[in-house]
Amino acid sequence: MNRAHGSRLAFTFLFLLTACSGGTAASGRPLSSVGPREHAMARLRAKGINEDFLDLVVKNYREEERPKVLDLNLLGFLKSRPPQDERVPRWELDRVRKFIFQNRHTFRDAEKRYAVPREVIASLLWVETKYGRDAGTFHVASSFFSIAQADYPTILDAELDRAKTLSGGDLTPEIEAKVADRSRTKAEWAANELLALQEIHQRGWKDAVKLKGSFSGAFGMAQFLPSSYISWSRGKKEKANLFEASDSILSVANYLTANGWKKKDDETHKAALFHYNRDVNYVNRILRMGSCLKEEKGPKAKRKVASSGRYC
Repeated sequence: MNRAHGSRLAFTFLFLLTACSGGTAASGRPLSSVGPREHAMARLRAKGINEDFLDLVVKNYREEERPKVLDLNLLGFLKSRPPQDERVPRWELDRVRKFIFQNRHTFRDAEKRYAVPREVIASLLWVETKYGRDAGTFHVASSFFSIAQADYPTILDAELDRAKTLSGGDLTPEIEAKVADRSRTKAEWAANELLALQEIHQRGWKDAVKLKGSFSGAFGMAQFLPSSYISWSRGKKEKANLFEASDSILSVANYLTANGWKKKDDETHKAALFHYNRDVNYVNRILRMGSCLKEEKGPKAKRKVASSGRYC
């Protein structure tokens, strides 16, 4: 028996032994009847979730999405990605320019209030969802409820088996430890996001039953998590509609400024974008697109673009 497999069996055995011996979860409920759903429910009750909202989440839970949601959230670090082409296709820049023109009044307002260039905001919204066309089809509440089950023993075992496959059949102690740590961290994070979603639902800002988004629970054109929506979304009404361009533009501008963006300070630009999405390639892509858009303004620039090929 290898070390990784042995520790997994030990963890599962201890959990089941506790359940059979009449132990209690954090909520005070007996563990004897605890399954993956009940495990997540106990975590949420310990955090003070409203029972009516919890019932709503469970009633509308899409369990069939769980394997894919957990795979994408826990094991992404094991999946190799092809090198990113630093060049930006001009057809993408044309789409971004069109979006800027169509929303020029909102961009003018955003620049005045938050000092974030329109080229950066528009590029970010393009990279995130192609202006809402790729906003995600996952049931947001179900995604969080699935992730809140991530550290349940049999669920974790399944993810470790998947990690072994992605690692070429070799599950090292380091990889096992990282997956286990991510499962615990992500489960707590998802529970907190469900509490934020509860506030959004109860205030009537969004209907949690209908809300769709990414596998990580982000939604709208700007792909805000519920906690980010509460803290940083901005709109023309009481609360922003991130499925509309104008509110998404203002919300992104406010988010970046609130997280350190300062005019004419490149390092703060990188840091604010990295806070939005912790991916260096993502940050570089947006800054590259923004730079191309700024460079290709005016009649002289247009003549230069016409003779410079398909990429910037």
